[in-house]
Amino acid sequence: MPELKSIIRRIHPGKIVAVGDVVSRETVVAGIRVDLRIIDHVSMRKPTESFSLKAMITYHVRNPAGVITLESWEAIKRAMKDDDAVIFVDGEEDLLALPSIVESPNNSIVLYGQPSQGLVVVDTNSTVRNEANLILQRMSREESV
Repeated sequence: MPELKSIIRRIHPGKIVAVGDVVSRETVVAGIRVDLRIIDHVSMRKPTESFSLKAMITYHVRNPAGVITLESWEAIKRAMKDDDAVIFVDGEEDLLALPSIVESPNNSIVLYGQPSQGLVVVDTNSTVRNEANLILQRMSREESV
């Protein structure tokens, strides 16, 4: 977290997005302002300790493991317009880092955990968003019913 604080001081991100329970909890503990948190109350397939979040705006979405639902993506789009939001996921939030990167404005950062490795910090710009879009294009699309 000290390294993250240093990065934040250096680049002054427009938005900070935390994807995952551990990242979200650790930023709360470290006193780091986060504009959007995406959590599912699970870490490495085990329930996480609860922690206090006082978000002004909350969203609730369903997002099964291994999927990015349109509902989740739309919630991310809407939440990017907010300054203090939490998306509570029924299912799994892991893949939601990708649409978070795509929907983040330039000079934002998206944080997510890499199990047994540490924290990943993505500084968003058009190149990074294009790379995330290429990954998303290789995924199967949800068919509307």
